[in-house]
Amino acid sequence: MKIFAVAVLVVCFVSSFGKDEPVDPPKEQAIDGISDVQPVEIKSKIEEALKVQDEVRLSVNSIAAERAFLAEEEKYRFPGRFIDTCPKSITYITSLTVYGSGQREKCYVVSPYRQRVTYAVCKTPGCYGDIKYYYSRCLRTGWTRLQFWVWCPTCGFKLIARWYPQCCSCYKWTYFHV
Repeated sequence: MKIFAVAVLVVCFVSSFGKDEPVDPPKEQAIDGISDVQPVEIKSKIEEALKVQDEVRLSVNSIAAERAFLAEEEKYRFPGRFIDTCPKSITYITSLTVYGSGQREKCYVVSPYRQRVTYAVCKTPGCYGDIKYYYSRCLRTGWTRLQFWVWCPTCGFKLIARWYPQCCSCYKWTYFHV
């Protein structure tokens, strides 16, 4: 029985040589949200509603203070010594579809730049170089749960949470099935 198992392993190992079936690259998860400029009439409706809703306004201010940008100096302590193989840009979510009570509705993020409802966009597709046996791709990582306020035309303010990527990382995989 042991000889048969070893023979099967050897046959599988030897038969894998010379096959150049490419492996599919990893798939990116879709971003739940839109980054368009909010219409002026929507912004004014949100501002009018915030004047009446003190609790929401205070909560938005609290979230904005919590997510204030920190100094960038710590990130670049070793200038010129390291290369970011997956540079990113930050995009703000300004509207999204909210599901509730059996219906879906387009809602708008309240003060999206103050609440910092962001996700990362990888600037470069490949990151590992042109090596004969590897593919590489920058993929969004660092998925973080962000809680933020939205305003919906039919139901008003809602506090919701969504997961958004905040970083980009380099992944490599081989050309061949092993």
